[in-house]
Amino acid sequence: MNGRNFVQAFETSEYRARVDKLRALMSKAGMDALLVISQANHCYLVGYESFSGEEPQAVFVTLDHDPYFILRKMDADTAADAGCWLPQDQVIAYAEDYVGDSGERSAWDVIGRFVKDKVGESARIGVDMSGLRASDYHKLIRALGVQEPCDGSGLVSECALVKSERELLYMKEAAAIADQAMLAGLGKIAVGARHCDAAAAIMSALCAGTETIPGGPPPCPPYIRGGEFANAPHQLWIDDVFAANQQYYLQFSASRHRYPAPMARIAHLGPATPRRKHQHEGALAGFYAALDALRPGATCAHVARAFQAASRPYGLRREEGRNGYSFGLDWTTGPSLGLNNDTEIVANMTFDLQSAFHERGEIYLLSDTVRVAENGAELLTTVPRILFELPV
Repeated sequence: MNGRNFVQAFETSEYRARVDKLRALMSKAGMDALLVISQANHCYLVGYESFSGEEPQAVFVTLDHDPYFILRKMDADTAADAGCWLPQDQVIAYAEDYVGDSGERSAWDVIGRFVKDKVGESARIGVDMSGLRASDYHKLIRALGVQEPCDGSGLVSECALVKSERELLYMKEAAAIADQAMLAGLGKIAVGARHCDAAAAIMSALCAGTETIPGGPPPCPPYIRGGEFANAPHQLWIDDVFAANQQYYLQFSASRHRYPAPMARIAHLGPATPRRKHQHEGALAGFYAALDALRPGATCAHVARAFQAASRPYGLRREEGRNGYSFGLDWTTGPSLGLNNDTEIVANMTFDLQSAFHERGEIYLLSDTVRVAENGAELLTTVPRILFELPV
């Protein structure tokens, strides 16, 4: 790509367009420069795909120059091999002996000095706070020599809300991997089988990918919920086995170049009860009503109301939660599909569209990766949206 290493996920021109979009938002907010801390946002702006530890690193964006990427020397020396499009003189290394130093020295001091040298004491400096720990915030502020920087949180996320054609391609590829992983996980559900074995099958499929699409590390491990004990909605699998006459859901996301494709499906061991079949019918009615409402010009609240109107006749109510959310690189969330969110939906946004109900012993979740097209919504994940009744 542009004669660069094959690990660069996008053309350099696309990265530059992202930076230009960010500069426009910075200028509108009255900022001369922006320091971006989140590693997901580093990947979005400069293409750096490596996952680092807790050592400080930052992308520094000004209004009139290519960004600078500041990170530890070990990583800086090979940033291009991890997908970074910047020329090497824009990649700034700090010495390795800053890492793990238990004294007063901090790599944030190096970052702060570099910023001040580039823009001067009077510059209006913004900081994207996402990814910045509270303990590091005070070190950074001290290093910058300011009492309170401009809050630049959310600027990069705003740039990333609408996806490019190549971003959508990666998400479609991730969706194909997710479909395969879901079938692998469902194939491991049987009476007496361990939850961890289903999780292992899913993880293996996510990493292996398909015959034509390489897999990648998922943004989080799979969730396996249901049965008598596994009721917490955000808990991973537990030390339990699948039991007859119990309902479970599998939820996870595949990933391509850190672009995810989340999905969830429901499985029932043995014939489902009439109540659970009725719940599934209502959940599907809400899901498809929300899907039909998810189109350019609508609002997130409009989609949520459509879900409520279609599922309420089945006795299902979800007025306090959300029916999904916009997402992108590293599953970073955007606006939620909730009754109190009037964000306008535009083409090429992507959503994790969910139909979920949680009550003790009756946990339910179905979700899919959805792209907003010009004339409506496009489902990217395709495993049948049925209540899988598995033999006992």
